[in-house]
Amino acid sequence: MGTISKSQVAIGNYHYVAYSFDYFLNSVKSIGAENIELWGAKPHFCVDDQNRESVREFRKRVEDKGLSLICFCPEQNTYPVDISCRDTSLRKRSIEHMKRAIEITSWLGADRMLLCPGNGYADEPEEDIWKRCRASMEDLSGTAKEQGVCLMLETQSQEESLFMNTVYQQKEMMNQVDHPNLKAMLDTVQLAQFDQSVRDDIKILGIENVRHVHLGNTLVQERTWYDTQLPERLRRGRKVTGHIGLREGNLPIGQYLEELAAVGYKGYITIEICQRAYFMDAHRYAREAFDYVTGYMAGQ
Repeated sequence: MGTISKSQVAIGNYHYVAYSFDYFLNSVKSIGAENIELWGAKPHFCVDDQNRESVREFRKRVEDKGLSLICFCPEQNTYPVDISCRDTSLRKRSIEHMKRAIEITSWLGADRMLLCPGNGYADEPEEDIWKRCRASMEDLSGTAKEQGVCLMLETQSQEESLFMNTVYQQKEMMNQVDHPNLKAMLDTVQLAQFDQSVRDDIKILGIENVRHVHLGNTLVQERTWYDTQLPERLRRGRKVTGHIGLREGNLPIGQYLEELAAVGYKGYITIEICQRAYFMDAHRYAREAFDYVTGYMAGQ
């Protein structure tokens, strides 16, 4: 059985939005982590506001703290960015935005960027959304190759994407695009909606295709009676409460770490906490999560 090392663990700035980016860096440093994942959103880092010089200065701030920026996650769900939208002008602008994000990823010194699938309309055929997404990913994969960046496709809840929810859909999209710069990432909160384990997902995708992991906890809930009245295609999986404190959900976090170690996973694992309830005490929740993960690994 393999092991997961401290050098594989990163902390994301997702729940630090009430604090400055310098506060985030100092927090991560004091916790003892070596790596960060950058969420590209207000207030810390917005893609549209960046140029080569501003990114150089931003990167230096990270490196001066002795930290490594290992992954860039430009915001793609709550901003007006949708690479699968039926609206041609919106989709075209979104693709250009993501190409810019890929370029910025390389300027930041990272070699991987998280990619969300986008969305469509509930009253249009799912296959139409799929085709637009595939065309966009083929285009973006070419840019990623030019920039030396690996795109990591993430599944989403149905509230965020109508068509890219399961590991099987993730695998099929990768097969159809068939590009070496498009790989998969796992998010433990997303896979929990379908009772999949980390081991199950890696077996389906192939360990060589899994390049990144978001480690988060949540409360898995059954769908309400009102949800069950929706057409089956609009109620895939169970509901989750989002990425909450790592000690507060009901997912088997220790089991996930064991499964990653067992298959010899050597990529990065980012601790992801996103809910507003954690914004004001960001350092404490990051420290608790990091201590939990590294403490569990020490007992392997």
